[in-house]
Amino acid sequence: MLLGIGLHASLAFFPSFWPVQDGGASDGGGFDLFLYAVHGFRMPVFFLLSGFFTAMLWRRRGTVALVNHRARRIVLPLALGLVTIVPAVDWVSERATEGSIDNWAMGAAEKGDIWLPILLGQPDAVPVAVANGADVDVRGDDKGTPLHLAAFMDLPDVVQALLDSGADHRLTNRDGSTPLVVATWVGSDRVADVLVADGAADIRADDQRWQDVEWFGEGALFKQLVLEPEVEDETGLDSWIDQFHHLWFLWFLCWLVAGFVLIAPLADEVGNGIRSAKVRRRLLWIAFPLTLILQARMGDSGAYETFGPDTSTGLLPAAHVLLYYAVFFGYGAAAFGAHTDDGEPLIDRLGRYWQIVLPATVVVILPLALGATFGDEPDRWGSVVLQSLYVWGMTFGLMGLFRRLLSGERYWVRYLSDASYWMYLLHLPLVILAQDWIRDWDIPRIPKFLAICWGVSGLLLLTYRYLVRYTPIGTLLNGPRTRPEPSPAVAGTIEGT
Repeated sequence: MLLGIGLHASLAFFPSFWPVQDGGASDGGGFDLFLYAVHGFRMPVFFLLSGFFTAMLWRRRGTVALVNHRARRIVLPLALGLVTIVPAVDWVSERATEGSIDNWAMGAAEKGDIWLPILLGQPDAVPVAVANGADVDVRGDDKGTPLHLAAFMDLPDVVQALLDSGADHRLTNRDGSTPLVVATWVGSDRVADVLVADGAADIRADDQRWQDVEWFGEGALFKQLVLEPEVEDETGLDSWIDQFHHLWFLWFLCWLVAGFVLIAPLADEVGNGIRSAKVRRRLLWIAFPLTLILQARMGDSGAYETFGPDTSTGLLPAAHVLLYYAVFFGYGAAAFGAHTDDGEPLIDRLGRYWQIVLPATVVVILPLALGATFGDEPDRWGSVVLQSLYVWGMTFGLMGLFRRLLSGERYWVRYLSDASYWMYLLHLPLVILAQDWIRDWDIPRIPKFLAICWGVSGLLLLTYRYLVRYTPIGTLLNGPRTRPEPSPAVAGTIEGT
């Protein structure tokens, strides 16, 4: 959960899909490597542990108690998040994107790209592009100029910036249309006025309004289809749920727990019929070839390069992504109660050689996997195999490391574990706000990144301590927690006072 804060914080510091692009964002610096390294194992480990503890709850309390528990801890927080956290993420993302658009446009303009500033509607970037070598009358695929594009998009300020930079309004595209004809056809009277004011020959009759031109606005519907295409609803359902954002993992858990409730009794009966514990343990090895098969489906079956599992945040989960996480969830569920021949819990044995597995996974397998995925000569199947080895190596290695370091009861570990659920649920809008706030600070990226991680985490820890832990919200997320009693010395001091 806590690694998710760092993962999302890193996305602003290198070119990506993220709504915030930091002023110093660029390739290099290790932020993309950090993202790949964390994304490659974080949620598989989470779902494996979820499966383990789901099986524990089912064994100890039964199906009804399991369903009730998961409804309180998963379904209800998800439902509340859909009307609070998700709208907050949408709002801050839209706000941050407006600022990022200017950065994207200026970045392109400084490289001599005049098309992206127009597509983003940024007139201030036009003269910057021209100053950096852009041809203001460059031709596109349809022989149209940047002025044609700005007219089509109904961008009068951009049109004026192009004209001020020397654009020629007399040039025609492949259809023989000037920018004024394009503006009239799509129904942009504002652009038409700008062009006429700059000297374009007016195509109206005397005292005629633009709206009175017979073919005025005939291309408006075409423009809308091009600039705002309708997205097909993959679910086939009418739903107000656009996406779950980072709460998708709760939605996936709903599916996986429902599947567990249906399958677990049958699997338990089949498992009891297999008397040999060794045979039952060996059945767990099926998880590895399944991981390979499903990893091969990532990135649209290799159509584009990707590292780790795909992201699916919609109402209907992508089947290959859900099944991928189901492998880890099922492995964790099957591992609960399994023992080695000498009676050691299997979950302890899995991470026994973490001192070897973890360094080898990070130092050897991860670089090889990244090279096979993003290298000059990508190796598709090498990437699939190495990514699968990476996720299982990190899973077993981290389980062994944390069993070694944190197997004993520690108050601060328990406290941070409890707080992490709340912190992850609430972190995303705060991370985006923080990224947007400091994006233009003239300081290196690493201090910015650390400031976001520490600042957001510190704020969320404070809210957890004073607003959540001992309140109904804390009970909803983690069950009831009691305030620690003061030590005898402190209690005596209070009484004496």
